[in-house]
Amino acid sequence: MRPASPKTEPRGGARSSRTAPLRCNPTAVTEFSSSDIAWAECSGRFVFLDIAEDRYFQLPAPREEAFRAQVKGQDWYQPTAFSRPPEWTRPRIVSPEIHEGPFRLARVSAAIWTQRRIERRIATRSFREVLLELKRLKGPLVTSDTSDTERAIELRAFEHARLLRSAADRCLPRSIALALRLARRGIHAHIVIGVRSDPFGAHCWVQHGEAVLNDTAEEVLRYTPILVV
Repeated sequence: MRPASPKTEPRGGARSSRTAPLRCNPTAVTEFSSSDIAWAECSGRFVFLDIAEDRYFQLPAPREEAFRAQVKGQDWYQPTAFSRPPEWTRPRIVSPEIHEGPFRLARVSAAIWTQRRIERRIATRSFREVLLELKRLKGPLVTSDTSDTERAIELRAFEHARLLRSAADRCLPRSIALALRLARRGIHAHIVIGVRSDPFGAHCWVQHGEAVLNDTAEEVLRYTPILVV
């Protein structure tokens, strides 16, 4: 979900959307209530995201079956520090505002500048620190009567920005940048990280209600949400 950086990160790291085999970890999952591990059942397998260590992993088959019996039908979990917002719903539509509106040079420039700033933060800070900062900055939101208009302008600016600067393998910084730009204008949006298996892949997008704000419905529905912030 991000370009390579000078930092060394585990294969299958949470900030990379590149396809890679997952490591099996037989001992990492013990007490979820005090951990930074999120997980979701994806195509019949459990995928785990260790937020503190910035990596995905799976369990070997015998331990996975024991874990399945332990969770008793539950198909996802997010740790207390990153609890899933209760108002979040699964994506159903794409915001039509992505494709409507004129080219606004100032807003497009701001979108690119914000994304590059987020990329620098991701390269120099831990994944956990990036997520905590995102929660803190998104917290004090005030909605206004111009939210719909402002949202449309920002979404169109980011769509134009991706034409000028490739969005390939940049879904995480691009999504964080969009969410922060919207938050500054009093518009609440969720960042969603999803995973798929066989082959493994990860992706990130932004939602407002059931609407996807920076991707297609066909693309995001290929992924199972594992973390919503």
